[in-house]
Amino acid sequence: MFTGLYIERKSFMHGLDPRSKLIWSILVLAASIATQFNGIKGIPVFISTLMALSLSGLGTGVALLLIFNSLIFFLVSTIIWAGIYSSQGTVLLEMGWLRVTDVGLLVALGKFFLIVNPIIAFVVFFASTKPYHLMWTLEKIKVPHKLALTFVIALSLLPSMVKVAGDVIDAQRARGLSLDKGSLVERIRKHIPIIVPLFSKMLTDVWDLSLVLATRAVGYGKRTYVLESNWKSSDTIFILVSLVFYGVIAAWGMGLIQL
Repeated sequence: MFTGLYIERKSFMHGLDPRSKLIWSILVLAASIATQFNGIKGIPVFISTLMALSLSGLGTGVALLLIFNSLIFFLVSTIIWAGIYSSQGTVLLEMGWLRVTDVGLLVALGKFFLIVNPIIAFVVFFASTKPYHLMWTLEKIKVPHKLALTFVIALSLLPSMVKVAGDVIDAQRARGLSLDKGSLVERIRKHIPIIVPLFSKMLTDVWDLSLVLATRAVGYGKRTYVLESNWKSSDTIFILVSLVFYGVIAAWGMGLIQL
């Protein structure tokens, strides 16, 4: 019914059980939290997410887009956290009001990985898991059916809503609407011709979707699944390797072991 963020591929990540990929994503998040104050220790986690991105076969375009946006976020993170820790550690760079120390740079790098690593991990998870199996996985971990359905539908409709918003903006610009001129108040007011048709389109889609769900008796009785994912030996090996790798990284980040 929906495709959402899922990208059809034949890859290693696509072949894994959705539960193993969900556990892996949570392990990436846990390791990123444990290493958030020392970016050097978060580098192995970042490399592992890039390897997973490559193993998911999503293509270089997606990888380059994520890395490019990550670099912009890293610059912002460095400016923010370097200012907070400007009085600690050895000064590496001083340029006007900007004062970067080694401690501030390590923390900035760690905070950067704290955000970027889980994002890449969950992008891999959602892009390599069909909405059908995502719904099945959520119900397997005891998420209520209606809550799981709402989440999957919202996630699946997100790309189409972004596309509709782009089409509306292009149409209004073709009619002479200029969004990048004028004061802040004027720019906000100019977005009204975009918001109104966008909400109209969304309400129409939601109404059509509600009729489809009603005809399929969604929400009435217990749902069964024809195609269920099977846990394979590759999933067990993948999880064991992930537990050891991210467990060591987390222990290293918390100072429990020295590498």
